[in-house]
Amino acid sequence: MTAVLETKKLSKTYHSKKGDLSYQALDNVTLSVEKGEFTGVMGPSGSGKTTLLNLLATIDQPTGGELTINGTNPKQLKDSKLALFRRRELGFVFQDFNLLETLNIRENILLQLALDKTNLKEMERRLKEIADILEISHILEHRPYEVSGGQKQRAACARAVIHQPALVLADEPTGNLDSKSAKQVMDTLAKLNQTKETTILMVTHDPTAASFCNRMSS
Repeated sequence: MTAVLETKKLSKTYHSKKGDLSYQALDNVTLSVEKGEFTGVMGPSGSGKTTLLNLLATIDQPTGGELTINGTNPKQLKDSKLALFRRRELGFVFQDFNLLETLNIRENILLQLALDKTNLKEMERRLKEIADILEISHILEHRPYEVSGGQKQRAACARAVIHQPALVLADEPTGNLDSKSAKQVMDTLAKLNQTKETTILMVTHDPTAASFCNRMSS
């Protein structure tokens, strides 16, 4: 098995502007996620889950320890290369969907491939495959405000995986959904993990969502 994500004693300390106060948000986290795993990180509010996710998403830098994603240490990349690395190697599923209301579902899902100038035939092939798996083919021409919360999140899952990233990070993906929609979304993530061998790390406080993971860390 190959580790897609590895952290060793990962830490994050925030300091006040004057430097007289500090807050340890994350302390010595060691974690490994193998290719094809669906791993959950569970903990109560204030336990550092959001800080950990920000570090793994490369939008914040650790103050201690090591982080590698698909063999690369993001801290060693310059800003332009880091943005490209984030776009190509990572996929994101957010609690509040983060779909663009000015685009239809098809355009939202394909945006990632369009940025990478993928040819149209390949874009359509990937879209059909993922839309069929996630059962959202019938809503592709709708705008996000025209579909349900569960359908929005399944579209967001499609967007997160269509560029075939090394790792998908899911941040409380069922947080804004009713129980029926939440189950549909978790079934979706589990299906992506099983059929596409998508490597997923999910942060959650919900035991039901956590039960879909192959492995839990806290």
